[in-house]
Amino acid sequence: MRREDIQRLVAGATEDLVSALEAGKSEQLTRYLAAMGRFHDYSLGNAILIAVQRPGATHVAGYRAWQRLGRQVRQGESGIAIMAPILRRSDRDEEEDKVVAFKAAHVWDVSQTDGRPLPEFAKVEGNPSGYLDRLRAHITGQGIDLAYSDALGSAYGLSCGGKILIRSGLGPAEEFSVLVHELAHAALHKQGQTEQKIRRKIREVEAEAVAFVVAQAVGLECGTAASDYIQLYDGKKETLMASLERIQSTAREIIKVVLVAEGGETETAGREALPATTAVAA
Repeated sequence: MRREDIQRLVAGATEDLVSALEAGKSEQLTRYLAAMGRFHDYSLGNAILIAVQRPGATHVAGYRAWQRLGRQVRQGESGIAIMAPILRRSDRDEEEDKVVAFKAAHVWDVSQTDGRPLPEFAKVEGNPSGYLDRLRAHITGQGIDLAYSDALGSAYGLSCGGKILIRSGLGPAEEFSVLVHELAHAALHKQGQTEQKIRRKIREVEAEAVAFVVAQAVGLECGTAASDYIQLYDGKKETLMASLERIQSTAREIIKVVLVAEGGETETAGREALPATTAVAA
């Protein structure tokens, strides 16, 4: 598939999403948010591409990467087209390569391969375990006061003025989700930046979507109401995509924190464990 074809595929998927939201249906948007969690190292565009072409994909990697893992892409299997960056080091004194263009690339899902069994990845299955401790530590490490209260009324959490309050007595999975939601507020909607520009309903839905994406990444089943996500669409495709970009970038930063084990290695929660390609932006 050519680069132009891939770009048309993304554009078509976006238009289909907008049409679905205009019809009052948010299931497709929920699938894209879930893909962000499963493939959090990928850009929004590439996550959408994977979700559109292979809705059931769980672990993707490039052809050679699968071979290094002792698996082989089966003959006749069609690759999942994505956009990969072309990197160039423009200055000898610079340590980081710069993205100068993008090209078409392909990855394959594990279901399209045969060979050596994959290693067992950490699974959460309803209990965030050590991820909750890391999240708490990250919040306090950001200079945010974290406290528990029995006086929040009907609210489960509250984020305001450098402090997060959480209702006492929540179960681990529920506390994890609420903490991510409130941390997302702190990161997404800082006073003086976007706080005054985004309606309160949109702020709440964006924060809830971040919690959903992070829960997907660590293997938690999030019970959030999918129909609420439809509020991200206000009649303009541009603002919808801007919301999705904010959601993805915020969720990615939190995922990096909670999935980093002792020693600096990244855990996988049975999701994004495999080297793919260099395609992390498109």
